[in-house]
Amino acid sequence: MILRFRFITFIFLLAIAPLGCAITNKEAVLNEGEHMLVRKLDAVLLAADDLPTMEVDGTVNHRKRGIVNQPPVADGFIQSWNGTQPEEHITVHYWLLRSIVDAQTAAEEWRSFITSQGIYQHEPNPEHVVGDGTWRIENDASIWFVKNNVLVHIVARRPLLNQLPLTRSVARKIEAKINAALNQQ
Repeated sequence: MILRFRFITFIFLLAIAPLGCAITNKEAVLNEGEHMLVRKLDAVLLAADDLPTMEVDGTVNHRKRGIVNQPPVADGFIQSWNGTQPEEHITVHYWLLRSIVDAQTAAEEWRSFITSQGIYQHEPNPEHVVGDGTWRIENDASIWFVKNNVLVHIVARRPLLNQLPLTRSVARKIEAKINAALNQQ
């Protein structure tokens, strides 16, 4: 009887060991994801080299200004850019959130608070999606996108001009900066 009990205990331990390893691996994946967050917006902000035909009018910290606080914002900036061409007038809003889930939640929920120009819809053309998700107003050049734990809103300031190629180009540059910041960690 004791031998049978030891044998059953041995089989039980053999069966439960892989389960423990699976839980440990899941925790390792979650911890690895935590390391893949953008920690500071400084690495993501556009610089003069990124937009050589344009000048930045100013960069203002706006961590919580004008936006609902759920999910909580870790940091935020606004940059205004002006160029020599009429279509080169944009404003870029950046929000750093504490997690990827917070950024995705904010991307979905905040876009109705962001603009009175219209309703942001998912980008219809998959080739034009930036980051993890992109939204824009039909027939408008403003872009709203989320990449990892960063949320970005690029506002075209000249609505009568076709600024969509410029705002898409700027969005791609910011996406590249986010990728670079993630790869440096």
